[in-house]
Amino acid sequence: MSAAVAGPLLGEDDRGIPRSLPLLAALVEAESCSCAAAAARPADSGLVRAFRGGAAPKVPIRIFMERIHLRTRSVPAARGMVRIDGTAFVLAGIYITRFVRSAAGRNAGILVEPTTAHRLVAVAVLLAAKFGGHPPSKWNWVFQESSEGAILADEMVDLEGRFLRAIDFRLFVDSVGFDSFCKVLERGPRAPSAAGGCASKKRQADEATGEDERRRVRARLPLPAVLSN
Repeated sequence: MSAAVAGPLLGEDDRGIPRSLPLLAALVEAESCSCAAAAARPADSGLVRAFRGGAAPKVPIRIFMERIHLRTRSVPAARGMVRIDGTAFVLAGIYITRFVRSAAGRNAGILVEPTTAHRLVAVAVLLAAKFGGHPPSKWNWVFQESSEGAILADEMVDLEGRFLRAIDFRLFVDSVGFDSFCKVLERGPRAPSAAGGCASKKRQADEATGEDERRRVRARLPLPAVLSN
């Protein structure tokens, strides 16, 4: 990788948090907001159902990622203590992109949205840590605690397998791809549209859900007299 491109992103702030972490969190949050309406749609595939899980974490993505980073410091790895560095969060972003754009992801219609974002991030960070040479021995509780119990430890093995199969086990990232995604992180998310930011998207999703419910209610009502005659 190019030190000029990736160097600043791979350092840490005064709390020991990799600079790439908040940049990736901002992208994930922005994408989740832009796809908020998808959260109101029924899960039509096993892949979507798996990554929605039983409950969507309420904790913001950035805080969720910071908790993972800090908690894993106390978890033993196969080769010493785990320390997720800035590289892992760059790789995690690349893996999420590959997953959503994969044939399996497109066929399932899975998106980075409020009900899937945390689990996608969790699995991508886990795989990035493994591929980066820090295979964790007992990580599942980290995700459960970091999500305040929303992501159950028992989910992670199944989610990891689904994620890997979707991306065809392609974990290697060359220097060109790595540098390219570093530039994406540096640019940050696109500015919200004039229609409004995440709050507007949430309102649109709520309105869509309400309209769907009204349609279902109307479908169950008896026909008006003028139509039933």
